[in-house]
Amino acid sequence: MADVAAYLVKSGTLTPQTAAKALAAAQDGDVASAALRLGLASEGELVKALVELHDRPGVDLSCSVVPTANLSVVSHPLCRQRRVLPVSVGRAELVLAMADPEDVTLAEELRFVTGRKVLRYTAVPAAIERAIEGLARERQRFAPAWRGALAPALPDPGAAWVGVVHGPGKAAAGRRPGALEPVPGSPPLESPFAAPSPARLARPPGLEPDLAPRSGSDLTTLRLEGPGAGKLVLVADADGEARAELAALLGRLGCTVLEAANGRAALDITREARPDLVVLEAMLPLVQGFDVCRAIKGDPVLRPTKVALSSAVHRGTAAADAQQAFGADAFLEQPLRGEEILRVAKVLLLGPAGDPDDVARRAEAATVCRAGEAALRQGKPEEATVLLRDACARDELSAEAHFFLGQALARQGLLFEAAAAYSRSTELRPDVDAAHQHLAQTWEQLGFQKSAREAWARAIETCTDGPRKKAMQARLLKLLGL
Repeated sequence: MADVAAYLVKSGTLTPQTAAKALAAAQDGDVASAALRLGLASEGELVKALVELHDRPGVDLSCSVVPTANLSVVSHPLCRQRRVLPVSVGRAELVLAMADPEDVTLAEELRFVTGRKVLRYTAVPAAIERAIEGLARERQRFAPAWRGALAPALPDPGAAWVGVVHGPGKAAAGRRPGALEPVPGSPPLESPFAAPSPARLARPPGLEPDLAPRSGSDLTTLRLEGPGAGKLVLVADADGEARAELAALLGRLGCTVLEAANGRAALDITREARPDLVVLEAMLPLVQGFDVCRAIKGDPVLRPTKVALSSAVHRGTAAADAQQAFGADAFLEQPLRGEEILRVAKVLLLGPAGDPDDVARRAEAATVCRAGEAALRQGKPEEATVLLRDACARDELSAEAHFFLGQALARQGLLFEAAAAYSRSTELRPDVDAAHQHLAQTWEQLGFQKSAREAWARAIETCTDGPRKKAMQARLLKLLGL
């Protein structure tokens, strides 16, 4: 925390004398909170310095309006314990003011529980604590929202208003809001989702369920007779013993069972082998299980694949949340019970191939998405936004609808919302480099270079076009100062 004090002095937020006072009064080294309580700097000035320090967007809670309903998404006890505040809750994203915006583990846990992409914003810890208690009081009074002292008046008393703070010099100068600098060879309004999925359209002959085990392979197979004969199942778990035990149990149904030790291998094997069922531990290494589930369900080719998520951490209502948020067909609480696993596997493997209502909803969503794309091409971003939000509501797993929604929002200068839409698109279709590219460019416009670099790296990793890949690499090197 001494580094925070030094940075507050370096940025001009505090003088050496006032920084010394804040350090002397700080609890647990929280200099920014001490400075706020002592009136040594305004909340906005302190947040601006924290934004620079963490290279993340910030929230001035004194200028914000937070709906009391947000405590139904992230509980009051959790907010107090971890010093976080759900400032804005959207259908696909959650803006979280955090005392420690580098706490990725907490963000991932909340992402799993809520089914929303967590956007980590920095804020002064003392301001978060004050806002949490104010929000709890307003909820007890059945008020629609808590308002910061400097928050603007809103027509809707229950609406959220996020007092976003940029660090000095962070915004890209001389650029029209929402105007992206295209990478050569990538027309901004050409749908990148017309390209075929990397998944095989059908299971290759070498991975038919009657295949005998092969030594030296990354794929382990078991062959038994039973009601699941002819079905292919993938089990993904980092724990080798748990994986083998689950594979043997499913093998009792007569399934051929493949195994993966991490999320990246699980997604690769799913694309290659086209299993009938994938059983995923939620917190897999490399790529987490719920991300694998979302990528499977976001791919039109892989979407018929049944997916069961399992977790030892999340229980109760997390089951319904996981199915709705990530597209999982089932949720299994750990420790796993043999009879429950077999029951769920039988239902998923031997049940109906697909829900006709779901197929109809996806078709309606695709039609609305096309209309939104057309409105965007005609230079009508507001109309496009309405249509594309509708498309996303009809089919939450449509990566294309989220991608074009991001473009519509960016053209109106709503860059944080655009970043959330692009992020959702990249989660659903991590193989489409254009979504990563637009996300990277949006972070650049917002001035957050660390996030931009991460997105450019993913875009480069997934890009298969030589000239575009070179252009992306040049952009990344420029951001790295090389």
